[in-house]
Amino acid sequence: MRAFIWFLRLVLFLLLFGLALNNLEPTVLHLLFGTAWKAPLFVLLLAAFGLGAALGALAMLPPVLRARRRPRASAAVMPAAVAEDVVVPPPVIDGTPDGV
Repeated sequence: MRAFIWFLRLVLFLLLFGLALNNLEPTVLHLLFGTAWKAPLFVLLLAAFGLGAALGALAMLPPVLRARRRPRASAAVMPAAVAEDVVVPPPVIDGTPDGV
């Protein structure tokens, strides 16, 4: 299975490498305030992908940190010894406690 995974990685790398070799033409990216960046097309595509991945990871950082913090706060409120002693009564089905 490990060899198959490495084979898939090699195929993906060769496909992306071939894509990069086919897009070597210089391209101009016009930025704000009259500035421009001249680079091969695959460099611009790679930079756009990297910037998007970085911004996506930064956007997910606050919810991930909040989710990691939440279980610690609830464990601090109710210790494990107290949680074991709590007895929960069975739910009332039809509104009367004796079920009649």
